[in-house]
Amino acid sequence: MEYLLTIDIGNTNIDIGLFCNNELESVANISTQDNKSEFEIASSFVSLLQIENEIKPKVETIISSVVPNKTHVVSNAAKIISGKDPIIVDHNFNFPFKNTYNPPTDVGIDRLVDSLAAIKLYGTPCVILDIGTCLVFDAITKDNEYLGGSILPGLFMAADSLFKSTALLKPVDLKIPKNVIGRSTEESIQSGIILGYVELIEGTLKAYKEQLSINNEKINFVITGGGSYLITPNLKSNYIFNEYLSLLGLKYTYDL
Repeated sequence: MEYLLTIDIGNTNIDIGLFCNNELESVANISTQDNKSEFEIASSFVSLLQIENEIKPKVETIISSVVPNKTHVVSNAAKIISGKDPIIVDHNFNFPFKNTYNPPTDVGIDRLVDSLAAIKLYGTPCVILDIGTCLVFDAITKDNEYLGGSILPGLFMAADSLFKSTALLKPVDLKIPKNVIGRSTEESIQSGIILGYVELIEGTLKAYKEQLSINNEKINFVITGGGSYLITPNLKSNYIFNEYLSLLGLKYTYDL
């Protein structure tokens, strides 16, 4: 049996997945903000993924991270589990596509890992949207060139900014509003953020497709991220939803 522990350290959550013989067997996440020790993190991983003692020596680990001060402690936690140093993906890795970002080292590793998964699963050209702490678009051409994309505040970040930057607005639980015209302050914020972002996404996607399309070829639109459930029900554009795009991207990165 071959086991691979994939760990994606994001700004809000640390997503973890355990592959067994190339199949994603179990997934979980813990908060990035939790100030846990490496031993506590290792214990959480083992418990959440139900990693048994006889499995531990057989586990290999690969990590991607956009939170540098968390990478070391999570890496140590992974080593506690398996007794081996994990692979930490960085910009020196030879991804099977051309990174044309300027400079190439400025693009988040998570965006490259997601791009690898999208290319392998759905082909090119494609547009990826990660609806997480931030909303992040990525564009990949038919010729396997990673162009870059767009970054803007995520849904919860936008809601939090409204609360913190105004005197009278209160915190609001984000949920899909019934009407575009809010009949209360809560509904107005929900409409403004969620339905407003839907239109922003539709418009950005249209512009991306116009730039990427050659001879009206099909361009796959891939969505991932924890906030997707607030957006996808109102999208008019066709899309592919993959909840585990990052974990699969780490698996494909390890295979390479």
